[in-house]
Amino acid sequence: MARDASCMPVLNPYEKRRQETHRKLRDALDRLIKGTPQHGSLKDQRYTLSVASLARAAGVARNAIYTNHRSMIDALRQAAQQRVVPSKLESWEDKLAQQRAVIDVMKTEQRRLATENAALLKRAIDAETAAARHQRQNARLLAQSDREHRPVALVPRPSTK
Repeated sequence: MARDASCMPVLNPYEKRRQETHRKLRDALDRLIKGTPQHGSLKDQRYTLSVASLARAAGVARNAIYTNHRSMIDALRQAAQQRVVPSKLESWEDKLAQQRAVIDVMKTEQRRLATENAALLKRAIDAETAAARHQRQNARLLAQSDREHRPVALVPRPSTK
């Protein structure tokens, strides 16, 4: 069966490679969104939807994504914004992975709150120290003012005649 030249454009090697890379990126993005990456470093740990994770999952260089596949970056950003936890998780391993992710987020939040709490406690201690210093200074100034405004008894001078 002969191929009709008018229906199918002949692609040069560059375009073939570009289309193949685009297909790899699309498939990898779908797997990342579903939470089933095939790359070894992404399987066992939590990952974010980023250009680096997409490139790793697809087996292509990040530079190829930035230069020739800008539409994949837009699709990645859109997927990251719309990423939701599925209502029905497939197995207990998925539930466990989800709970571990929640635990990681909570630990990070706990560390942030502990740091903020320590900073606020230091500010409160500094404010109390400054207030005590100002109270002592105020007491000294009041005592000095009282001494200076105390009535002085005028004693007549003896005459020298």
